[in-house]
Amino acid sequence: MSIEYYDWKRKDNNKDCVQCKPAGHQLPKPIIMACGQGNGFTFADNGESISLTSPNQAGRPKTLGTVVIDTTCLCKPAVKIEFASNVHFVPFNRGAGFGTIKFEFELVRKCDNGNETSLNSWLFEITEEDDNFAQTFSFIYCDCNSCPGCCEYFVRCVPMELDECSFSVTNCHIAAFAQSSCDK
Repeated sequence: MSIEYYDWKRKDNNKDCVQCKPAGHQLPKPIIMACGQGNGFTFADNGESISLTSPNQAGRPKTLGTVVIDTTCLCKPAVKIEFASNVHFVPFNRGAGFGTIKFEFELVRKCDNGNETSLNSWLFEITEEDDNFAQTFSFIYCDCNSCPGCCEYFVRCVPMELDECSFSVTNCHIAAFAQSSCDK
């Protein structure tokens, strides 16, 4: 940005802020931010492998994080969801056998006590691994089709396959940011 974009002579004497001049640029719109609640969960096969081909054994989804944001005062709100977590993989017979996992992380929206809408999903897979490890899993999702109102966003973890291992999702964090996408 050029120096002309900023007006360094503030009338309110606040030296920590810079007043922008509308030099052909759109002025920023207010942003609403909401921090959510994160959970964690450990999945283990307990001697029976979980597989989608065995419907009786298919894992039930676990909610890893929720955030509620009220966009009632916004015009055509655009909502950005940020989710981050740590995943830990532990094979049962380290060095002697291989563990396999396949999980789906799903982002769901529910507005004004209405129906749930699945917005997106991400597949997390580890195949025939025989060593412990941990890594992060995160995503950013922009929801440009939300209507003004109070919406709850939540992330679910659905085990699809789990064999000879345990898998933990910990340190889950979720946040929502919303801004009008038009002028009122």
